[in-house]
Amino acid sequence: MKNTCFGMIIVFALTACNPYSPELKEALELAGNNCFELEAVLNHFKDRGKVPYKSACFLIANMRYHESKDKILIDSLYSSYFAHTDSLYKVMFSGMSLYEQRQYKGREYDSLRQTLGDNFNTLPNLEIKSEVYISDLQTIHADFLIDNIEEALRVWEANGYTFEKDFDFFKEFILPYRVTNESLAHKRSEIRKMYETLLMDTVSISTKLERYKVYVDKCRWINQYIKPKGHLGLYDLFVPKFKMDCHNMTNWSCNVLRACGVPTVYEYTPKWTDRDKRHFWCVSPDTTSILQPYTAPDNNLREDWESDIKYAGKVYRKTFGAQKDTPYFLAGEDEFIPEEFNTPLISDQTFRYHQTVTLRLPIEMNMTNKLVYLAMFTVDNQLIPVGWGNVEYSKGEIVFKQVPLNILFFPVCYDDDKMLSISEPFIIHSVCGSDNIPHPLTTNELPKNPVDVSVLDGHLVFTHKQNEKVSDLKYLTLTCDTSQKVQLHLLRKYPEKRRMRSFHEKLNGACLLGSNQEKGNYDTLYIIEKTPVPYLQEITFENYKKYRYYRFCTSNGEPINIAHMEFLGNKSPNHSCTLPTPLPYFSEAEVTLQKKCSLYRINGIPIRTGSKPEYAFDNDFNTYVGASSIGMDFKTPIQITNVRFIPRNANNMIVPGNSYMLLYYDGEWKEHQILYAEHHFLDFKNVPVATLYWLKNLTEGREELPFFYINGKQYFLHVDKGYL
Repeated sequence: MKNTCFGMIIVFALTACNPYSPELKEALELAGNNCFELEAVLNHFKDRGKVPYKSACFLIANMRYHESKDKILIDSLYSSYFAHTDSLYKVMFSGMSLYEQRQYKGREYDSLRQTLGDNFNTLPNLEIKSEVYISDLQTIHADFLIDNIEEALRVWEANGYTFEKDFDFFKEFILPYRVTNESLAHKRSEIRKMYETLLMDTVSISTKLERYKVYVDKCRWINQYIKPKGHLGLYDLFVPKFKMDCHNMTNWSCNVLRACGVPTVYEYTPKWTDRDKRHFWCVSPDTTSILQPYTAPDNNLREDWESDIKYAGKVYRKTFGAQKDTPYFLAGEDEFIPEEFNTPLISDQTFRYHQTVTLRLPIEMNMTNKLVYLAMFTVDNQLIPVGWGNVEYSKGEIVFKQVPLNILFFPVCYDDDKMLSISEPFIIHSVCGSDNIPHPLTTNELPKNPVDVSVLDGHLVFTHKQNEKVSDLKYLTLTCDTSQKVQLHLLRKYPEKRRMRSFHEKLNGACLLGSNQEKGNYDTLYIIEKTPVPYLQEITFENYKKYRYYRFCTSNGEPINIAHMEFLGNKSPNHSCTLPTPLPYFSEAEVTLQKKCSLYRINGIPIRTGSKPEYAFDNDFNTYVGASSIGMDFKTPIQITNVRFIPRNANNMIVPGNSYMLLYYDGEWKEHQILYAEHHFLDFKNVPVATLYWLKNLTEGREELPFFYINGKQYFLHVDKGYL
């Protein structure tokens, strides 16, 4: 059968007006018995014109690199259920604007949603064939691929694309039938029909994305009570359980948006600059055609740029077509390639997210590798490879392209699968960036002549300008002088999180209220007028009345996000009174000057304002209340004059009762001392003067980040600016 198929390939290639490329010939041979299906696709489009035929050739030639990890067999009962969800959405939100839909939290549908959940949970388990990994060349049938190409051509025609200008864009942003390794359970036309009333019109991409965002959010709300036993393919989008699976959400969002004519690709970072995780997101063009990132389906173009995506490290695109400039093709025959880069389906896009340069380092050790790598630090004291470079032995240098400014990298190579250091860690530092380098999200194309710098005697020089020094960039390495000592006064092991800071900012305008009727009118006792700090604090207010009920609520219905709260007043024989939790001290001087609190913590019964109201009063700073208000019923009225509280936080300050280890970098991480925290600060003495330090909590928690210590203050790596 294989020989017959291959013979037909030769005949067709000799008679076709467009001969097969070597890649296409090889793909058809690798397809085995399935080559007849793929030839049917080529025959279908060979007389349709250049774009249809080239589209078929592109997909088939690159199929060898694609496969499904799992095969999910969607039962018709599930399709019917989610079609019903769609119908309910249209009934519930018909006539509402997007703003009204976003705000809607109607309780009249609570029993219906619970019934839906009960019905869903009786559905039979889906059949999932795990770890399939069979090449698309051997599994994709002609009808599936023809449907995909025909649907993509509809988008081509609707947008008036031209081959010379747009085909390279089209074949990655519109044409592909898959994104990564998802199960192919739906034809493209089927996906389009699911969404065409929502997304198939002439409005802008941002408007379509807003509709999509709201639609998915409300379908998840409708499905709040369903409990799937495993992944549901495309329907994962509508299940709250999978909301935080950004890889899965990006996969299916790309498929949906492409099917509805929205040009979309999948991009990701192998590591954030401030945490040890990966992240995945979608990218589409804005009205000026500049590509903009967004974490779908919960965000619109660039909506989570400031809060998240701008903190990505190196960034790559998952492509459909094989990229010849990847380690997959560049490495030596027996050279080890890290798993992250052992694929031809990635394209370096870091230049769009950071200001970047081409960096040339001198070769400092004997090696035979064709490739070396840039790695980043993790809290497990491991290094994760995040980029690669070419070794140019004839020039005695290593060339790294798209190296972002202000990020710490460790140059490494591999001896078999063992990672070895090849040069000292470095940062290409710039206070304000460089005017000669495009700023983030301002261009889609890598400059033809990117800034190209070499390291010469510890300084950066322009490679092609006769060793002219670079004035606005510095090459910084990690140094340590063990003969010099310094004292470190430390307050945190990890910087304040951006998300937590946004929660704190939303407490501006929050009110403390008092009443003697739980459902009656409340008097306003205090309004927060500045952003609370991320630790226990106290507010004092004038209150000459006694109230049975005290409540604390946001001014706009946003979640209160309070981790802990205590109501303080004079000791009362009619109430349970205990000593309040001490306020934090941040230096020995504050400890010396501490004053005893004359007030008591008055304990009551949490008012049932939402789910888990007791979390605000359980003495655990790691729990929090997400309702829009919290409150306390004291049974009999009492005068409260002070409140201590801490907003929701990640508990990354110094925690009394925990033990901490301080390390410094001197060619490797070296331990200095372990201290037990008695207060919310630590003072380490006789510490070697080093560029970089690391504080580890030995008792609890994982979030940690190295820091610089300059002029008596911590500056966390990649987060705090202007420290050098």
